[in-house]
Amino acid sequence: MEEIQIGQYSIPIILMVILGIIYNVSGETLSNRIKPIISVVIGMMLGMVALLRGGLPFDIQHVIDYVLYGFMSGAAAVGIYETKRAIWRPRK
Repeated sequence: MEEIQIGQYSIPIILMVILGIIYNVSGETLSNRIKPIISVVIGMMLGMVALLRGGLPFDIQHVIDYVLYGFMSGAAAVGIYETKRAIWRPRK
C-alpha cells in the first residue's frame, strides 16, 4: 500500500503539525496519559479525511485500511514524541 496523502502532504506530517499546535497551546494542562489518545484519534480522523478526499468507494475494506493507517500514524507520532521527550527530559 502506498503512503496515504491529503493533497501533497502525508498524514504523519499533518498529524505532527496538529499535535505540535495542540500540545504547545495546552501547555501543561494536558495529562501525559491523554496525549496518546488525542494523537491516535486525530490520526484516525485524518485517515477518514484522506479516504473521502481520495475519491475511493466508501466500503468496509477502504474504511478499515484508512482508519488503521490513521491509527498507526497516531501511534507512531506518540512514539516520536516520547523519544524526543526521553532525550530532552529523561526520567530519574
